[in-house]
Amino acid sequence: MAHVNDGFPTSIRIGTWNVRECVPKRPCPDVIGELTSLVRDMRLDVLSLQEVPFSGSGSPLLALQDLDCRLPYVAEHVLSVGMHGSPSSGLALVSRFPLESVTRTLFPNPCLRLNGLRSFDKGVMTAAIAVGGRSVRVAGVHVFPFHRFGRRAEEDVFAPIWDLFGNEVAKQVKGPVFVAGDLNTRRRDLIPPRIVALDSAVRAGVDDILYGAGAQLISVDIVPGFSDHNLCVAEFELP
Repeated sequence: MAHVNDGFPTSIRIGTWNVRECVPKRPCPDVIGELTSLVRDMRLDVLSLQEVPFSGSGSPLLALQDLDCRLPYVAEHVLSVGMHGSPSSGLALVSRFPLESVTRTLFPNPCLRLNGLRSFDKGVMTAAIAVGGRSVRVAGVHVFPFHRFGRRAEEDVFAPIWDLFGNEVAKQVKGPVFVAGDLNTRRRDLIPPRIVALDSAVRAGVDDILYGAGAQLISVDIVPGFSDHNLCVAEFELP
């Protein structure tokens, strides 16, 4: 939970987790129980989730508001049909603070195909939150797995995706900005710095929490669970 000074938060804890539509990759008798327990134990202020399972009508198959009683605010972005058995899949932001000015953007699908696999829709969702009188911008993102198709994320043909990503993150930023999600690449320089300058908290793997506009990294936790992705959590001092 965020540190408090004179009644105002001075830091923020942000997490990201690709939950694989809650279909366990590792042995887990109680996926929802593990998910809820880890989120609670990490004392998060904001959590970005990818591959959230949704019903055919667009309702989440997870009780997102119940993940942690301190995180009552939820925004959702249904992206595509599910890859692991759910009718559809997408993004969610779960927050301790009200989520304002929410925007939902689809990336242009490059329509990649290889050995029966195709590229499902991906995108970014941004929101503004007020933390201790500061306007903070948070983005949850899931980028295409270019490597699964024998392609490189830095190829010129994919530059419009990264440009759109950066432009959506940079909109109306008047304070600290954070990007939490599954980038599907180890490259952290593909969001053009001319659009928005971001540093990496995790610096390894495909999951990361990027930050800019004066925020200072305090700590990082990487927690394995039922998914084939780890829960990544970073705490930041706010400017």
